[in-house]
Amino acid sequence: MSIQQLKELFGSQEAVLELVQLENGELALRNAGSENAPLVTIQFNDEVKKLLGENTPVVAQNMIQAALAGLLEKEMNELQAEIFDQQPKHFS
Repeated sequence: MSIQQLKELFGSQEAVLELVQLENGELALRNAGSENAPLVTIQFNDEVKKLLGENTPVVAQNMIQAALAGLLEKEMNELQAEIFDQQPKHFS
């Protein structure tokens, strides 16, 4: 997924996202104040919820941050590869 695709998904470059708990217990990432379907949902089984306790939302938040960081790193690596793979027009 490219940066442009993320901008289109979030609706703008400066999206405000929120992590909320849905009625069914899933944690959902969505645009703040939006009633649209969540961008991401995370569901832990009962055993993991018991193990994590009140830290469950923190773990979900870290999972989302790691995923976004991975996407951004991938995009930057591809951008750098495109720059370095181009032949210069003039050699000095």
